[in-house]
Amino acid sequence: MSLQNQTFFSTLPTEVKFGMHITQKELAKDIRATGNQKVFIATDKGLLEAGVVDEVTTVLEKEGLDYVMFSDIEPNPYAETIMKGLAAYQENGCDMILAVGGGSAIDFGKAVGVMVNNPGHILDYRRGKKTVTKPLPALFVISTTVGTGSEVTAVSVVTDPTVSRKYIVASPYLLPKTAYIDPTLTLNLPRQHVAATGIDALVHAMEAYTSMNSTPIADGLALQAVRMIKEYLPHTYAHPDDYEARSQVHLASTMAGMAFGLAGLGLVHSCSHPMSAVYHVPHGVANAIILPYVIEYNVISNYKKYADLACIFDEQLVMERKEKAADQLAALIKKFTASVDIPEDFSFLGIDVDEDVIDRLANDAMDDKGTIPVNPRKVYKEDVVNIYKRVLPMTKKEAYS
Repeated sequence: MSLQNQTFFSTLPTEVKFGMHITQKELAKDIRATGNQKVFIATDKGLLEAGVVDEVTTVLEKEGLDYVMFSDIEPNPYAETIMKGLAAYQENGCDMILAVGGGSAIDFGKAVGVMVNNPGHILDYRRGKKTVTKPLPALFVISTTVGTGSEVTAVSVVTDPTVSRKYIVASPYLLPKTAYIDPTLTLNLPRQHVAATGIDALVHAMEAYTSMNSTPIADGLALQAVRMIKEYLPHTYAHPDDYEARSQVHLASTMAGMAFGLAGLGLVHSCSHPMSAVYHVPHGVANAIILPYVIEYNVISNYKKYADLACIFDEQLVMERKEKAADQLAALIKKFTASVDIPEDFSFLGIDVDEDVIDRLANDAMDDKGTIPVNPRKVYKEDVVNIYKRVLPMTKKEAYS
């Protein structure tokens, strides 16, 4: 961090409510306090079929609160689905939004909110285009996963499948009014999902800590989130019924979201976004696979910070020189992700790629306007190409050329 003048948000505009069964205790009261009459619930079919959404709607029905459900949300929500959500919101006379789910549902709810009061199409507001000029309707979010951080950030990720690209819509207006962090809603998640989203939260914290825009406030949140995830993610993966471990990971995810909301993200996300857009790899899995290779690339930019992170994963490294400790981090992360059964590369996709595919992915990564500029090391396309070649199964001819 430089010594130039800095401006900080003294408090997060989002009211965060954390605790077991906090949704049942607080949600209806908070909705009534807004004075709104009809709730637009944004969720996905998986949560609906699992009965998670029933726990929310039961609360609303008990209190006589009116709502309409929209559950046709894809992983990495499509732009046109967002516009369909807007139509449903308007046709049913809704006046507030409640997003229930992980990052996709929350990003969808934010994007629909943008369109309620701003004209045009959601892709008009992707980063580098139009600015969101009008506030969203009241937006409440209930996070049902342990890795997104979207419940406390001012961004929404929108996918345009026609070009296989993910875009960022960003504005302070996208910060939710209230976020409910209720660990009881995560207890039935498949353990593979917990692992991937938990590592996603770890990436959020680590990239925020090493970002060019890092600040002491973001650093504190990020480091504590890393400590909590390192301590509790393997335990909650092995013992899904451990409420304390699951609660700690869920809270750490929100803290990591706060950190990257202040400091931004980096090259891991630049490279993972195209993998999700083109190959539909779950965002957390893509982040987890790419993370060690980006650490190896970035480490020379800030040995001290990468050493700080390494010491969390191996306390004995506090006795080593910063450079030596930092150089151990990538291997430590590979060992940690392996402990929760994250694949070491993208071989599970069952595809072979060639130089043209790698080139296209690298171009998309370099065009990620929100992450490339704040990565701790200046990024060149040829280095991104090399990272992709290390994690993607190349055809034999290409791999050994």
